[in-house]
Parts: sequence; C-alpha cells; structure tokens
Amino acid sequence: MYTLYARNQAGSVAVEALLAACGADYKVVVLNRKPDGSFEDYFLAINPKAEVPTLVLPDGSVMTESAAMMIYICEQYPQAGFAPLPGEPGRAQFLRWQVYLAAALYGSDLRLFYPQRFTTDANGAEGVKAKAAEMMAQEFAIYADALGDRSFMLGRLSAVDIYAAMLCTWAPDMGALFATHPNLKRMYDAVLQNEAVQKVWARNEM
Repeated sequence: MYTLYARNQAGSVAVEALLAACGADYKVVVLNRKPDGSFEDYFLAINPKAEVPTLVLPDGSVMTESAAMMIYICEQYPQAGFAPLPGEPGRAQFLRWQVYLAAALYGSDLRLFYPQRFTTDANGAEGVKAKAAEMMAQEFAIYADALGDRSFMLGRLSAVDIYAAMLCTWAPDMGALFATHPNLKRMYDAVLQNEAVQKVWARNEM
C-alpha cells in the first residue's frame, strides 16, 4: 500500500488523483499543523524537510517531489495509460511538461503565496510576490500556447493534465486565468470528467 502524506488543496492533490485514477491501493494521511505552524515530530522523522506531498512506497521507502512521484506511479501502473512508457512516442514531451509544471509554475506559486521563504530581507517579500505573479502569468501563457486547441497536452488524458489542472486552482484569479486562456478551461473541465479525479477534488474541497 502507498501512504500519501497530504494537506487538502495542496500539492498532494495531483498525486492523490493519479493514485485514484490508476486504481492503486493507497491511503491518505491528512497532516495538521501545530499552533506554531510546524508539523508533528512523527512526520519530520519521515521527511526532515516537512514537505507535502510525501509518499511512502509499499516497500517502506520514501519519495518526495510531486512530479517524480507521478512519473513513478505511471510506470507502476502502465495499464492505466496515464503516461507514455520509456521508448514510446510522446515520452519526451510527457517528461518535458511534467517537469516544467513542477519547476516553473509550482515554484512560482510557492514564491507568490510564501514570499517570506525566499528572502532574508524583511521588506523584500512584496517584491518576491510581485515577480512571482508576473512569472506565473508568463508560465501559464507558455503552457496554454503549447496546449493549443487540444483538450489534453499529449492528445489523451495523462498525469501532465492532472498536474496542470491542480495548478490552475492555485492561480490568484482562476476566472481571469480561464478568460485569458480558454483552452486551459477546456483542459480543466476535461480532466474533471474523470470520475476518480472528481472524487479526489471533492475530498479536497475544491
């Protein structure tokens, strides 16, 4: 069994949705913060960086980094068809966009909502936040341009689309994002047609 350490509406959503869509045997442990904002000591023992998501594999080993988890899960459930396998057409683009979403949009989101983590200047947080918003807008535009008139980046529902749909919910103004890029709205709605994804979104109150 996989154990996913998660928080509602956090980066664990896409991993949870993929596990559900693949039919994996898993459980979700929803983490709560202590009054000082830290996590319980037992979680720090699992992941000293206290990052969400954290995934414990059936063999007891620990994975961090949501994009890596999703790539790994796809490889464990090839029959589910959520990623091209190594050597198959589309594999390079799958890896490209999965990592792009993690390295670009996810990173910009963290700087936007947690700017104090990225500067030692007490007066610098607003500048970090403003630059992050600018970069996020550009990064969504790049993704939307690549998506074009398709509903799914690879032509069929994949882990990339699930990840992108989650990140759309983190936009400062989701309605404005979809008004600017209607194809992202089309992609988002298409992802939510998957029943397993729908259930995970609902559990996360999204």
